[in-house]
Amino acid sequence: MEAVPAWLQGLFAVIPTPMAADARLDLAGLDRVVEHYLAGGAAGLVPASIAGEGDLLDEAERRQVIERVVRRAAGRAPVVVGVLDDRTERALVQARIAADCGAAGLLVKPPLGAEAQQVLDHVGAIARALQLPIILLDHPAFGGRLPVSLVQALADSVPEVCGIKVEEAPTPAKMAAVRAALGARLRIFGGRGGVHCLEELAYGADGFFTGYPHPAQLVEILACWRRDDRVGAEAAACVMRPVALRERDHPETMILQRKTILRDAGVIGEAVVRLRH
Repeated sequence: MEAVPAWLQGLFAVIPTPMAADARLDLAGLDRVVEHYLAGGAAGLVPASIAGEGDLLDEAERRQVIERVVRRAAGRAPVVVGVLDDRTERALVQARIAADCGAAGLLVKPPLGAEAQQVLDHVGAIARALQLPIILLDHPAFGGRLPVSLVQALADSVPEVCGIKVEEAPTPAKMAAVRAALGARLRIFGGRGGVHCLEELAYGADGFFTGYPHPAQLVEILACWRRDDRVGAEAAACVMRPVALRERDHPETMILQRKTILRDAGVIGEAVVRLRH
């Protein structure tokens, strides 16, 4: 892979996985979730990532979720799938399932606690096996640290690495450092529910990877920013801040908060989350 995919920009919706009261998958609800985020202007869809409880899905469930999202999207938006396992052999299984189901790219989490060479080996093995575009997940609370020097080494040695979702605080400063080191070689995305969206755009973000439940609000911020309407962008950000701040201040219930909003909007039937052990 020699270039950043043209489709890799804008809002990529990290979609929640709807579940019934008994915590089984609600696939009809998943169809409605896909339609909700596409109707809100999402440029891409990201199933089976952390905010989608992807680490709590077994192999069969993971396949069901990804297949359903790809089928429902029906070519209207690329699907980028979370690859979350810390063990390379298991991460390869997750990545192959994604590829088999028609994923356009992979959102890859570096292994928690890994040294630089281990991260290079892990990401490189996934890239060589699947040859799909890779967006790095930079969130030290869940995965290995990605200092800018390691991001640059990954970009230099793994051609499939074409983007990064920056969630290492302070995110604007990290984005500025990545952009200074790599220029346009990587697309840079914010996350964290878009709570720092204006600052991140000011420091070079190309968009967002987030499951914020009101996608049209983030899309409006992006549209205003791109036409240099800073007043409009700030006004749109004011609308979304209460929900985004509540997510930031209560991260332990973030998935439940999103599902509750989607339930109350009639998108899903139940606001059910799985317990993490």
